Amino acid sequence: MIICPKCGKKNSEVEFIEAFCVECYPFNIKLPSDLRLVNCKNCGRVRLLGEWQQKNSRKISDWVESKINGEFSEVQYNTESSEATITLEKHGKRSSVKRRIELKKEIMICPDCSRKCGGYFEAVIQLRGHENKIERYKNIFEKMLKKKTFIAKESEMHGGMDLYIGNSKAVVEMFSELGMKAIISRKLTGKKDGKRIYRTTFSLRFE
Repeated sequence: MIICPKCGKKNSEVEFIEAFCVECYPFNIKLPSDLRLVNCKNCGRVRLLGEWQQKNSRKISDWVESKINGEFSEVQYNTESSEATITLEKHGKRSSVKRRIELKKEIMICPDCSRKCGGYFEAVIQLRGHENKIERYKNIFEKMLKKKTFIAKESEMHGGMDLYIGNSKAVVEMFSELGMKAIISRKLTGKKDGKRIYRTTFSLRFE
């Protein structure tokens, strides 16, 4: 019988590596001590690697896993249980240990929500023409744009609708993904830090 000198467990109860149980064996693993996940209280997005994005458990797990250092062959972090399962190899034998890593939640308002509250927008998508097509593409645009930016407001106009979008680059990327072309016009709206600020209008007509 082998008894772990650190916790007193027996080898008949738990897995052992040399003289220690698998939980007490002095593996070379360094866990992060203070991980903070910044959440936007308005839209629910999180800031990962300096970028605001939709909350995604896999991406959060990848981020936590990248913060774990040491001699191991594999690591998997579970956001639900806040546990990391670390697989190690010693003397040709694979063993797994679990370590708890708590994510501290930090609440703030993301830049997009802050701008939205202030009525800010960089682009306008003008939808004109066939009513059913306008409604169809409006729904498509909303779904795609909300992943990248915000929609400040929507206004029904005579013969169509205008969508006011927080980020013009997001609109360009969306049209590129959809393979659509719009008539583009730009209007100078002011200057900030010596740079000219433009507002871009994207016009689409559905026959």
